[in-house]
Parts: sequence; structure tokens; C-alpha cells
Amino acid sequence: MLSIFLNGAHLARWQGNVLALLGEESAVTSLYGALEVMDPTFVRARAGLHADLAQAHLTRTEYDDAGTHLRQARLLASRTGSVRQRRRIDLLSARL
Repeated sequence: MLSIFLNGAHLARWQGNVLALLGEESAVTSLYGALEVMDPTFVRARAGLHADLAQAHLTRTEYDDAGTHLRQARLLASRTGSVRQRRRIDLLSARL
């Protein structure tokens, strides 16, 4: 399938996503690692990654960092028009 990409950056992003959803503090390490190597042209994936980072920081009660990543996620989600991402960002923003 042409739209599926499988490499180390995406695997780290997905691992971090699961860890963030589970409330694991180690999610932050995985997600920042993915952010460093992610292709910047994958805008939708970067929006999700920033939302995951916001969620991970909220779990750790690091509200300033969470807010920074939510702003970046909102900007990127607006560029892609992703309703799902914007809804998720709105739900996370309500936790700030």
C-alpha cells in the first residue's frame, strides 16, 4: 500500500503513542526520540506526535510543556484539516 510507511521513526512514534495512552512516564523519551528523526513532510503524523507529547506531559503534570505541544499540534492539524486531530487536541486542551 502506497500510504503506509514503516520505519524506526514511525515505530517510535507509535510506541510513544501507546505509552502515552497508558499513562506511562517513559512515553516522553520515546516521543522526543521520534520527533528528532521524523520527516517534517509528514504533517499529520507530526500533529499526532505533538498531541501525544502533550498527553504525556499532562500525565506528568508538566503543564507548560503540554501547552507548547498542544499549540504546535493545533497549528499542524489546521494545516491538514484533520477533524479527528483537532477534536483530540480540544479534549487535551480542556485538561490544562
